[in-house]
Amino acid sequence: MAGLTLKEKAYERLRNLILNGSIPPGENLTERHLVELLEMSRTPIRAALERLEAEGWVTYSPNKGLSVKELSLQRVIDFFDYRMALEGYVISKLASRTFSDEEKSWFENNLAEQAKYMETNDFQEFTRRDSDFHRKLIEIYGNYEIKQTFENLQDKLFQIALNVLRKDNKRIQRSYEDHKNIYELIKQGNAEDAYKLAIQHLEFGKQILIL
Repeated sequence: MAGLTLKEKAYERLRNLILNGSIPPGENLTERHLVELLEMSRTPIRAALERLEAEGWVTYSPNKGLSVKELSLQRVIDFFDYRMALEGYVISKLASRTFSDEEKSWFENNLAEQAKYMETNDFQEFTRRDSDFHRKLIEIYGNYEIKQTFENLQDKLFQIALNVLRKDNKRIQRSYEDHKNIYELIKQGNAEDAYKLAIQHLEFGKQILIL
């Protein structure tokens, strides 16, 4: 975080703590506690909380004060439905093109890292590679509007994906296998099966959280 102001450092650290679940949804955020946690003064922390509230990460209520915002069941469903519509389309289209050697190398390295973190049940690092895998597919497809829309939701998508793995620790192996098979189906030019697997992959994650 070199070069960042104290306000920016406070914001980044708080956002990361919320994203990785160290500060869980619904938990109250008091300045006194955060001063001790972050070892910072109240001024940058107050500015960080204001920014996080504006971005929808924390919410204020007269009875509780500030707390980490909880995603409603409907919001979770909406996020997964959005991903199915967007990524299913992108994956089916990618099957009609050929990955470059550089792209193949990227996916093979990414999948190897996924396998490594799957073996150690490192949910946070696995979720980072998981997010990178999906982001790379969007990037390769090359539609600017789709890419920007997807990027704007990356933090929320990361948070939800991490919650899926923590709720069902067996999911990590299926998630890795799905990624590997989606990649192979795209390489084979099998648009129909790649699309079906992408939808099943996301639908399964949704069901874990809503049931």
